[in-house]
Amino acid sequence: MKSVCVENITHSYDDLRPAVSKLGFAIEAGQVLALIGPNGAGKSTTLRILATLQRPDRGRVTWDGRDAWAERLALRQRIGFLGDGTGLYPTMSAAGYLRFFAECYGLDDAQARARVDELLAIFKLSSKADDQISDLSKGMRQRLAIARTLVHRPELLLLDEPADGLDPLGRRQLREILRAVADEGVGIVVSSHILRELDGFCDTVALIQKGELQVFGAVDEVIERYEVARRVHEVSITAGLQKALAILRAHEGLIEEILPLHREEALDPATADRGKVRVRIHGEESRAAKLLKELVLADVEVIALTRIRSDLEDVYQSIGRDEVA
Repeated sequence: MKSVCVENITHSYDDLRPAVSKLGFAIEAGQVLALIGPNGAGKSTTLRILATLQRPDRGRVTWDGRDAWAERLALRQRIGFLGDGTGLYPTMSAAGYLRFFAECYGLDDAQARARVDELLAIFKLSSKADDQISDLSKGMRQRLAIARTLVHRPELLLLDEPADGLDPLGRRQLREILRAVADEGVGIVVSSHILRELDGFCDTVALIQKGELQVFGAVDEVIERYEVARRVHEVSITAGLQKALAILRAHEGLIEEILPLHREEALDPATADRGKVRVRIHGEESRAAKLLKELVLADVEVIALTRIRSDLEDVYQSIGRDEVA
């Protein structure tokens, strides 16, 4: 696979309201595409059409110029798909589940055993290989479901809310795994509402609202194009942290994180006198300057105030505010 193109697809489930309408974008080999939008925007329908599980009413999907629906049976051997729900079999063991799908995709016994062992290790499930799926935690079941999508080394990977049920460490590990998969030349489409998980991980973004494509492009270019008034700043403070937090909150600053000045330092956000604050400051850039002045006049020792670029969540809120209830 070099590229998969969605060409002007439209689909309705009731012949009255389109789930997706005149949708068009491309996925390149080795690229991670973030598919974002509110519930009911058409993300899951788009993934099912890409997976050749749903035929669009109009338009088509092509693989390197060839019609995907016409070649759907062959192409399904080259697609990994995680839809809505994990599709796990509770009475199977974790290893048995992966072996079952490996055999479905035509791997022989030796290949299946090797691939299953490899995936169990990658997804930190080796110690649970013989455990019944019903006995696994929600996060473990989610990791197993994602591992299943990779068992046959697909060329296109389609994931609907893959981080659901994963803790912060599990989400970070998933990003690392998927980035490594993409670096091997696999095209990946990730649908998610956890936008912070996608920023800094995906290469391109497609924003869908009411079934229509609103924005498509490289993540950095989209963020730059839709730079918004709500901005994130990082304030580094050597003394007066608690006083600074009170001032920022009084100005309706949304405090995202309180971090130590240096990684090796311990920090209790409720009592610490020094640290770094990541805060969203609404309004014009001049408001950040006024806040800095107020912090200094209050004897807060500020050694740096740095603007952090807008992220996908900023872009989404800016573009989608009139469309999302």
